Amino acid sequence: MRINRITIENFQGARTVDLELLTPATLIAGTNHSGKSSIAEAVRLALLGSPERVGLKKEYGALVSDGAKLGAVTLELDEGAVGISLPKGAQSGEALVPQSPALPFVLAPERFAAAKPDERRSLLFAMTGTNVKADEIERRLLARGCAAPLVTQIKPILRTGFAGGAEFAKGQATEAKGAWKAAAGEQWGSQKAEGWKAEIPPFDRAALDKARADLATLDSRIDATAQSLGALEQKATAHAATRDQLAAYQAKATQLPALRQKLEFDQAEHAKLAAHVDALQARAGSGPRVGLIHDLAICLDEAYSIDKVNAALPGTLDMRILQVLDRYEAQYGKLDAKGDAEAAGALPKAIEALDLMARSVENDRRDIASAEAAAEQLLGTTEAEAIQPADVEIVRAKVTALRAERKAIDERVQLLLNAKQAATSATERTANAAQYHQEVLAWSAIGDALSPDGIPGEILAEALQPVNDKLADLADLAGWRIPAIGADMIITFAGRPYRLLSESERWRVDALIGAALAEISGLRCMILDRFDCLDLPGRQDALGLVDALASDGRMDTVLVLGTLKTAPDAPTDAFTTFWIDRGSVSPIAVMEAA
Repeated sequence: MRINRITIENFQGARTVDLELLTPATLIAGTNHSGKSSIAEAVRLALLGSPERVGLKKEYGALVSDGAKLGAVTLELDEGAVGISLPKGAQSGEALVPQSPALPFVLAPERFAAAKPDERRSLLFAMTGTNVKADEIERRLLARGCAAPLVTQIKPILRTGFAGGAEFAKGQATEAKGAWKAAAGEQWGSQKAEGWKAEIPPFDRAALDKARADLATLDSRIDATAQSLGALEQKATAHAATRDQLAAYQAKATQLPALRQKLEFDQAEHAKLAAHVDALQARAGSGPRVGLIHDLAICLDEAYSIDKVNAALPGTLDMRILQVLDRYEAQYGKLDAKGDAEAAGALPKAIEALDLMARSVENDRRDIASAEAAAEQLLGTTEAEAIQPADVEIVRAKVTALRAERKAIDERVQLLLNAKQAATSATERTANAAQYHQEVLAWSAIGDALSPDGIPGEILAEALQPVNDKLADLADLAGWRIPAIGADMIITFAGRPYRLLSESERWRVDALIGAALAEISGLRCMILDRFDCLDLPGRQDALGLVDALASDGRMDTVLVLGTLKTAPDAPTDAFTTFWIDRGSVSPIAVMEAA
């Protein structure tokens, strides 16, 4: 990626910057707080679109230089202009920026060492084009002898990466260990689980067969005895019912003489009351009409006697009225007749008493008929066979004893069945435990293969070789010791871990890694800030490395920034050198001419 010009207005410490990059290498120097780092950050902001000193877009205003309201950064590439305006943060030309995962790391090489191991690993995989697709991982798992069905099962998970696959496999192994524990009743252990067998309890099949035969025989005896008990209970019930029925017939038949005597008495009383009523009726004749029936008859007669009413009556109603009045007079006499008032007043009660006695006579006759029928039934009923309660109790006790004996045998059968089930279960538990143990081993093998030391380590070793070769080549070019990246993603410098290095040693490692990433990715662009942390020989080495890369056409753009007390000369023809003072930049050659 070739940067031809950098224009910055009011971005942090860089107020007015116009850098025309005429050579592949550019040295930007200045005193402290002159704006050098702001230039590096401005380039990263324009290319990456994310600021380094604020976290939210609404805070972009803080990036504008003090006293100014607007700021802007523009980079002229071979393909066109890329830029960003402040404080809005509006970008332009984003499509011209190379879409490489290495871009943030060549613009700030120190980021690689600061990244997490997984981030470094993913970057190197992407950079070297190493095949880490699910099909390739599946092939490597099968080549290691992992169980094919389980590999097929985990394959969709592998698309999320090694970490997701390893976590899934370990989770499945944990589940299999839990299943083994449920089958064996104890915690899984690799040595313990190998060849584990459940203890098989003793089981007497002959005893079970005999107990079942005894149970069948006893069931037959219980059925026969229960039937006998049922027959005896039915006979006892029938005998009791017949006895109660005969007692009821006897009681009714015994009442027959008294009932007949009562009938004779009631009939004589009925005759007397009938004669009394006849006498009262004879005396009453057509006496005074007292009571509702007489009032109704009088009202009917008076209404009928009104000419208008009589004329308006339908013929059928007219006839009915005449018939009713005739019947009244036939029973009570003429409406205007005179009679014995006392007899007429006593007549209703006498008639009521007569009717009551008539009903009593009818009841007497019905009771006599029922008693006569009971006497006939008494003669025709035969008492059922008598069953003694003691006989029933004997048979009932026998049934109870047989059932108790059956319960004891049934309990013995259940104990034997439990022993049989326990023996069968022990065999099944042994088989299940063996299956679960194999699953634990199979999933653990897959989990180990997907762990960083497994297949990822193999692939990474393949990916790291060209990277480490490139680092060795660059170190030789600079005359520095050789850095390396291990399969565990630990960075070393001549064998010493990065975390133990001094600041200048770390700068050398970062510079070499940044250069390697820039070449391998094809970006051919790099920013090296703070090269002043090196001593004079170290600076000469660093500038010599950049010169060699630029002169050999291995880099299109390298920005080297550092704090110096005075403006330096251009190290070689491959460099364009600028001096920055209080946020403004001028070419060194212009300064010298002035």
